[in-house]
Amino acid sequence: MYFSNSEKEKIIVIGGNVSGLAAASQARRNASNAHITVLESGEYISYGTCALPYFISGIVNDFNKMFAYSIDFFEKERRIQILLENKVVGLNPQKRQIFTQTVGSNELKMIGYDKLVICSGSIPIDLQVSGLKAENSFYLRNIKNALDIKNYINNNNPKTATVIGGGSIGILAAEALSKIGIKVTVIEKDQNIFNDFENEISSILYKMVVLEGIEILNNSSLLCVSKNDNNVIKSISIKNKEKTENVVTDLVMLCTGINANTDFVKGTSIELGKNKAIKTTQKLQTAYSNIFAAGDCCCVKNIVTGKYDFIPTANNAAKTGRIAGENITGGNYVFPGSVGTKSDKVFGLEIAKTGISLKDAMDMQFNAVKITGSYDSHAKAIPGIDAITVTLIVDFRSRKILGAQMIGKEGVAKRIDTFATAITANMTIDDVYMLDLSYSPGTSTVWDPVNKICGKAILELSKIRF
Repeated sequence: MYFSNSEKEKIIVIGGNVSGLAAASQARRNASNAHITVLESGEYISYGTCALPYFISGIVNDFNKMFAYSIDFFEKERRIQILLENKVVGLNPQKRQIFTQTVGSNELKMIGYDKLVICSGSIPIDLQVSGLKAENSFYLRNIKNALDIKNYINNNNPKTATVIGGGSIGILAAEALSKIGIKVTVIEKDQNIFNDFENEISSILYKMVVLEGIEILNNSSLLCVSKNDNNVIKSISIKNKEKTENVVTDLVMLCTGINANTDFVKGTSIELGKNKAIKTTQKLQTAYSNIFAAGDCCCVKNIVTGKYDFIPTANNAAKTGRIAGENITGGNYVFPGSVGTKSDKVFGLEIAKTGISLKDAMDMQFNAVKITGSYDSHAKAIPGIDAITVTLIVDFRSRKILGAQMIGKEGVAKRIDTFATAITANMTIDDVYMLDLSYSPGTSTVWDPVNKICGKAILELSKIRF
């Protein structure tokens, strides 16, 4: 049952980005008289972090374009109070109290609540390397980071940059810096960049990134940094399998992954899972009946494995935020889970994935088989044809698709959605092979690459005897 119009309960939402604002907005729709307050640790709300590299490169030429809504919109149109620069540092669920600190102050402030939605997002993984806090060392997690990077580049004209981490944020950051004329070196601890992809896919991206002039030092880890008297990093020391070497640099970007931002729940009965993310029910409820969690700070059900997992995507943040806001005001919605669909575009290559990898499938004891093929993006008669490489992870016994990954210059990001739908719907390779997908000479081949890879999988599985 929803709140009645006479109820004036106090709802606090921690976090002023996608999931938090979705939760607050949905709560307002259901509870017209509730007092709703959003606590945001930073200076800005309602922006897309995915656009930050494009602001660095200049593709987004005005940072105001990254904001979806203004503070005035939420405060005046939706009657949601926004408190900026209020960092939550503690939580007492028994007394229904939150403890915050404003930026630049050590003074604790206590805020009471009746209902609480935790949408505190994620924070960068701490590398535990001394000296990384420097004038020319940056994360790329929020608007302030992006503005600081932009200002440093404009004021200091760096010629070289080192990006620590070869995942999607690291490589997008490297591309952005390269596009404005900075020579970039990427330090990656694993064998390949984009290491959550199969090698058949990530190796194609690796070659393109190197071709664009970016140096990649793989199998390498950061040891220490060397700074001058002005707290500016001048070089970093790295270690790989063969040797230790120094990399001279004018700028350092730290892109080594994220954990959920949940340190403030320590000492409560709120249980944490993978990457310190909050464990919830499928209704996004924590161990406390009046506390919900959503977005990058919580675990969600992995549809493929059935297990709870850390899958921090913008789509999941928006959906879980709305459901948490619905349920904290008396709703009964369930978040069915995620297949972890993601896509990026790097140096003109679209790269996308959904579902799980071969390693994850084997770890979960599926009878997994990997099939890879490369197919034309559209009919040969039309100029601009290019290859789309597809890798499928298939369960031999059930013939269900467990994962799919693709890379190519066009048509990849939307084709991956077909596989995301197929996995969610428990479709087999036989089902997808016979899907009636669209065709025109400029957009596909008669048998789309989606159909073709499933056809190849059918043939490959027919040869296997477990």
